[in-house]
Amino acid sequence: MIGRRPLLAGATAALLGSATRAVAAPPYNVPIRLTDSRILVEATFGGDRAFLLVLDTGGQMGLINTGVADAIGLKKIGSRRLRLAWGHTDYPVFQSKNVMLGGRINLASFDMAGIERDLGDGAVGSLPAWVLTLVDGELDLDASVWRAHEGGLPALPGATRFDKAIVQKGATADKRFLFADAALNGRSFRFGLDTGMPNYSRIYRKTAEAAGLWDAPRWTPAAPNGETRVIRPDRIELAGATIERPLIQLRDKPDWEEFETGIIGLPILRLFNIATSNRDGAVFLTRNRQEPQPAQYNRAGLWVDRAGSGVVAGVVGAGSPAEKAGIKAGDRLSGMTFESLIQQTSGPVGAVLPLTVERGGSSRSVSLVLEDFL
Repeated sequence: MIGRRPLLAGATAALLGSATRAVAAPPYNVPIRLTDSRILVEATFGGDRAFLLVLDTGGQMGLINTGVADAIGLKKIGSRRLRLAWGHTDYPVFQSKNVMLGGRINLASFDMAGIERDLGDGAVGSLPAWVLTLVDGELDLDASVWRAHEGGLPALPGATRFDKAIVQKGATADKRFLFADAALNGRSFRFGLDTGMPNYSRIYRKTAEAAGLWDAPRWTPAAPNGETRVIRPDRIELAGATIERPLIQLRDKPDWEEFETGIIGLPILRLFNIATSNRDGAVFLTRNRQEPQPAQYNRAGLWVDRAGSGVVAGVVGAGSPAEKAGIKAGDRLSGMTFESLIQQTSGPVGAVLPLTVERGGSSRSVSLVLEDFL
């Protein structure tokens, strides 16, 4: 739970769902930083040394690099099976105490799963979704601040309100997530809001079929194993704003049972300030001054796998330059190393990948030209 210093008893009332609003107090401003792929907050763990953590509104549990956890003396209290991007397995769990966020908000005690990596942009771990539901607050990405309001949210001119949008997905308090309604190619769905998803938004087959997107004529493969399809729908409409042709992922089955329809990731959420009214379970989105980022994706439309010391075409996207070049799954490819080929498939439009394609005992030369084909 949230500690009494510097936030006082109003935070506890918010956590318990009290309908009584205290006399409005000045907000507690926690500095945040928006990068190309993360929303970051500075945290200290019972001491003076500061670390960067990701604010992850799609995260069920906090995460921390195990090396950092050991270095600052966090107590290991067990393990927990989690479905993370790096695998569905058991992760060690550490107890964190007196974690101060931005010098303003104190988390008295919470658990963090240990991972053998950092999270990019200098972050050694993450904060889960429920942290944003301890008090009413605003993630103001233009002002680079998280405002925590003990006395309840102020008026938010221009904001779009989503009711019943702070949802408890399970018996424990750590399964509390944020949702909002968005229209995908004119069809409305309720999506999870995941600021911890840095590269894409994601929908699943049932949603994609309802929106007429599952059999998109052009797509490029993505992880894991080329099983994900990356496409561009015509538009997503969210909180009164229209985002033209965003990149989204299509997957056959939901990765997490909490988000069975799909997830709106940071590339779209960065365009909005996000506020939570925890007393009545509402989420507010306000279009901010941030601009969409340039699209980054596999412009070859080609997923490759290792084949001993060689390279083999694994998945070829529909309507892609790889398909136009006549490359098919199972073709052996030479002329570039595996690592170089992986790196260059996301290169600039017009880049040429010189390849030799071997199939059925014969070979031919191909100049694969990257295109903005989605």
